[in-house]
Amino acid sequence: MTQDLIPSGLTELLDSTLPETELLARTVRLAEEHAAAGHPPFTAVVVRDGRVIGVGANRILIDSDPAAHGEVEAIRDAGRRAGLESLTGSVVLSSCEPCAICRTVAAAAGVTEIVYAAGRELVPAEIDSNPERTGALMDAVAELVPGIARAGESGLSAEELATPFAVYLRTLG
Repeated sequence: MTQDLIPSGLTELLDSTLPETELLARTVRLAEEHAAAGHPPFTAVVVRDGRVIGVGANRILIDSDPAAHGEVEAIRDAGRRAGLESLTGSVVLSSCEPCAICRTVAAAAGVTEIVYAAGRELVPAEIDSNPERTGALMDAVAELVPGIARAGESGLSAEELATPFAVYLRTLG
């Protein structure tokens, strides 16, 4: 992962043992920072045994890769840093509710669950142009892998959770 193209605060979280609430709040704030640089506002960390072992930010535009979602990048990073076996039983903490791709990759990698801060209802139509399809795909994966994703507590208000999306939309003009 090219470190200069992701928020520096993400890599600073590596090896940290912060509580889930604090990590979720940080993923939201780092998603805002990523959005201010013109990138889709999604970031995540992978935690195993209470320690951050991988970090990721959405790289779809950077890499021209439609699968380079924040959660997927965090899982890839954890696998590279700690080995694929380290993913079994790990937890992904994400700035936003994971899509079907992220849920599927997490399940295939052995991740126990994805805990997210902002729900999909906060994602504006300008970012997700087909929320019905997105929701249907997410629901289909949820049926196949029940319990793979749950809302967490970040301590942030709905307005704060929505800020990364607003910042990103401003960068689009």
